[in-house]
Amino acid sequence: MATDDRKKEILRSIASDLKLSVDTREALLTLLALKDVQIDVIDELIINIDRKIPQLLQNINDNVLPVRQAYDARINDGCRSDIKWEVTETGTDIDDNDYTVYTVVKNDTRKQVNYYGQKYYRKPHNRDYGSNVVTEVIGNLPDPGTGSGISTIFVTSDAGIDRIRVGDIVTDNLDTPTIYSVGNLPRITGFGTGTVLGITTTIQGNIGINSDFFVAVGAGATTSVTVGSAVSMFNVLPDNTTVIAIGTAIATLPFYDEKTESFSNAQITRPAFQLSNTATAAATLEIMFVGTNDTVPTMTLDKEATKEQDDQSFVIIRDQEGIDEDFDYLKSPVDPVTIGILGSQLGIGHKTEIVNNGPPPGPKQWNEVLEEDEPAVGAGTEVYYEGNFSWPVATEGGVSSYATLGQTLVSTSSTLTEEQSVATNTPVSPGPQLDCPGRDTAITTANTNLANAVSANLSEAQTLNDLSQALRAYRDDEEIEAWGILQAAAFEKQEGSKATSNTETFENQDLSAFDP
Repeated sequence: MATDDRKKEILRSIASDLKLSVDTREALLTLLALKDVQIDVIDELIINIDRKIPQLLQNINDNVLPVRQAYDARINDGCRSDIKWEVTETGTDIDDNDYTVYTVVKNDTRKQVNYYGQKYYRKPHNRDYGSNVVTEVIGNLPDPGTGSGISTIFVTSDAGIDRIRVGDIVTDNLDTPTIYSVGNLPRITGFGTGTVLGITTTIQGNIGINSDFFVAVGAGATTSVTVGSAVSMFNVLPDNTTVIAIGTAIATLPFYDEKTESFSNAQITRPAFQLSNTATAAATLEIMFVGTNDTVPTMTLDKEATKEQDDQSFVIIRDQEGIDEDFDYLKSPVDPVTIGILGSQLGIGHKTEIVNNGPPPGPKQWNEVLEEDEPAVGAGTEVYYEGNFSWPVATEGGVSSYATLGQTLVSTSSTLTEEQSVATNTPVSPGPQLDCPGRDTAITTANTNLANAVSANLSEAQTLNDLSQALRAYRDDEEIEAWGILQAAAFEKQEGSKATSNTETFENQDLSAFDP
């Protein structure tokens, strides 16, 4: 066979392959459109069922906060105490005297009452097959200020900005966006990098105005702090402040002598941290947040956000190309799983359940196939203290005063004996104790109202969720089929692109030199 004939035969074969890919892709996209219509019918049913659940759960949740408020009122009115003395440090001062540091902390009567929510599990194939959804990311949206006309999303999910392009549309919800105006969704105008603070510990201490030296004098672990650690104190330290050196400082703290029942000043060596910025205000026994400045990709948008948001799920949409454009057909349809609490995004997920477990609502992502531990996601909680009848007291010169949360004193005693414990705590309240029996009654009433609300609403919410869950299981099977069709269409599109490229290569080459 002549070289020219061989070339023509190859081109004919490639042309045949190209036509097959084009025809197959068109047929697959038609099939996908039909499948999407079927899924949309199920979607509508699920959304209509889900729409009835939030009000039932809200009827319960409206009674959660009053429980905490009733307990808080009892504490605030002096009917019970929620604080105690705790040994936070022992050591030797500069004069070689043993000392013990006592700090007023919350006591052991902490309780919580949890909110109810509808928790969803969403796999990658649980998506809208009628829209060109490129991907879904999780990120932080700082306060954009007013009048800037732009906003920046700090992307914290593992995949980052992979496959996202300038011009793509961003929304927090396909149906009812809340961060950006409906009908005026932002487009991506550029990419960059930024830093987010990952908090690893908190430290209580002091810093003076215009000082770059923070001295740890209260609660909090200091051993995990290293040079380069990012730190934050609201309205005290500028943004992007870091630790540039670690040392010690002499701190003057109240010294309590049990024998004389009096105070004097004691100087002890405390950990201290030199910071990259100076404080804009003084702080005493305030909390400094310590962590790492993690560099993450950012997306700049051409619209200003209506509110600040952390750990928010964002959907990236491409509206000028086919649904299979830039679709990664090798991507897993089942991992990672996004977990969260249903809000306005009714109907999403392949599974839902009614929870009352307490963790924040997320969303979080979970690699179920890799058998990772499922992240804790819930509807949130309210924390309160039942309280007791013991109030911490500091005595100086025979005069006792009630101690407050965070207050610190130094004693030469390494331990508290029972007698000394009585001396530094009192069963007498600082007051005003206006109506303690009434506060107890209010607590009983609040707990009763919550129990009644649960009894009146939870069963119906569970029944509706079970019904929507059955429909979700059916839709999940349809969506995995749709994912397979979309995978095949994206594959055929790639094969067509390869055939076109190969045709151009062969048409521009003379193969006679390679004739057998």
